[in-house]
Amino acid sequence: MSELHDFVNSDVVKWYPDLVSHIKLTLVEAGPGILGSFDKSLSDYYLKRLEQKNIDVKLNTAMGGIDERYIEGEQITVAKFNDGTEVNFGAMIWSAGNMPINLITNSSLNLDRGRITVDDYLRVPDTRGRVFALGDCAGSPDNLPPNATVAEQQALYMADCFNKYYSKFEVTDKTNDNVDLPLPGNVTPYLMPWNILSFMNKILCESSPKFHYMNRGAMASMGFGGGVTDLKQTNLPSPKTTMSGAASYLVWTSTYLTKQLSIQNMILIPMYWFKALLFGRDISRF
Repeated sequence: MSELHDFVNSDVVKWYPDLVSHIKLTLVEAGPGILGSFDKSLSDYYLKRLEQKNIDVKLNTAMGGIDERYIEGEQITVAKFNDGTEVNFGAMIWSAGNMPINLITNSSLNLDRGRITVDDYLRVPDTRGRVFALGDCAGSPDNLPPNATVAEQQALYMADCFNKYYSKFEVTDKTNDNVDLPLPGNVTPYLMPWNILSFMNKILCESSPKFHYMNRGAMASMGFGGGVTDLKQTNLPSPKTTMSGAASYLVWTSTYLTKQLSIQNMILIPMYWFKALLFGRDISRF
């Protein structure tokens, strides 16, 4: 929403100044607040900044449906909320949880709230250790959130398990048909978000055969030059604190760059940011 606000008020206004006054941004949230997993001070700060940008924030408001109507022969779309209110809209960006896919719901595996039950080793019970589940389709014993950070660390853990331990087990050997896959040996959790500092994982983390999720903190961008960072629960060797504004933006951008898969992207993306800062974002003209 912050990026969309910046796009409208920094870029669209240059090309279509006569249309900007007709644009209104509305954020709809079914819960009592935004950024519910963040420290409350950061959630309140972010909400206040959205309101300062004249973004209409509707809390405790759930979507009830979308309707299509015609007024004087002109088609309009209407968002209907569970409290009986409505809002006409031209474009909707829907960001909500997805239902489990049919492959999961129609399987014979044990499910917990639509997610496959797994043990501490990400194994599906009663499969002789031959079936694994990770990411947002897996329900771990410690009820980890179904987000990308958890899935990434689970994937890295599984890669180490297969490369170091499971690959030694001959699953094609008929004598192993009724043998459970042996448990893995020690695996070092992936705490550091930067590959160049991955050697510190062995120093800061205790290795174990079980999967252990390491909290790297939480960040949210607030458009150019702003953001919030919550490090109160992090396992990183950093002050257990919160940040907002420009400091948080620098942390967010640097972390974003470390997630790129190539040096080329790590070089090009800052160049695009710099170009957008000087000349604005690219916008199609017809």
